[in-house]
Amino acid sequence: MTFGIVVEDQRDANVYSALIKRIRPDVDVVLERPCRGVAGVRQRFVGWLKNFEWHAGYHVAKALIIRDCDRLEPRDAEDELARILKQSGFQPSFPVHFYATRREVETWLLADESAVNLVARTRQKVPTAQTVAGSLEDISDAKERFQRMLSQARLMADPAVYAEVAAVTDFDRISGRCPYFQQFVNCVRAC
Repeated sequence: MTFGIVVEDQRDANVYSALIKRIRPDVDVVLERPCRGVAGVRQRFVGWLKNFEWHAGYHVAKALIIRDCDRLEPRDAEDELARILKQSGFQPSFPVHFYATRREVETWLLADESAVNLVARTRQKVPTAQTVAGSLEDISDAKERFQRMLSQARLMADPAVYAEVAAVTDFDRISGRCPYFQQFVNCVRAC
């Protein structure tokens, strides 16, 4: 099966692709379309859906449009994307789902410092990432904190490292510390 995703940037694309393939083992290909932030997602996702429909070179079975909340309630952000698609008049032949991450994708990666340490060991770095205390879905600087966690383990904050961490992170740890993660799992499994 082929999934199409429209996301904010390449790091997000790598993380979501890795997570989707773990949640849905029947997904062979994830077509990633990064858009340079929330504004880019809002402005470009309909065009990318048209690309998935007619020019992707794959039969896209499902598309997932993903953005950060930007201080909105997740449902409000998802409804905004649905309105944009409806107003465009474009109706793809495949199901389209919308998902707004409660904060940032880095919030989920912060939940499991052992995944960062595992990637550090794999890359022959120092596994010294420390636990981030508190309610992760309430912090507003997840990206900066995750990048500090990577720095503790002497890892670069690049898309490849993000993907490696996502590929080994413990879903139970994410779900336990970031309850809204389950909505993402449900969205990926839908249809």
